[in-house]
Amino acid sequence: MELENLRSALSCVYEKLGAESLTEPDRVELVARAEVVQDRIDALQDGVDDPASA
Repeated sequence: MELENLRSALSCVYEKLGAESLTEPDRVELVARAEVVQDRIDALQDGVDDPASA
């Protein structure tokens, strides 16, 4: 369930990045947030792929 929520959040971030009205500071912040969320998704997927590490 957490993985699904993170993917949804990442999707929202990418949608906002596509907005033309974003200022550069907002864009930088959203990219940073996307990286954090993607790292968390990767960590969760690694745990699913390798149950011994979970």
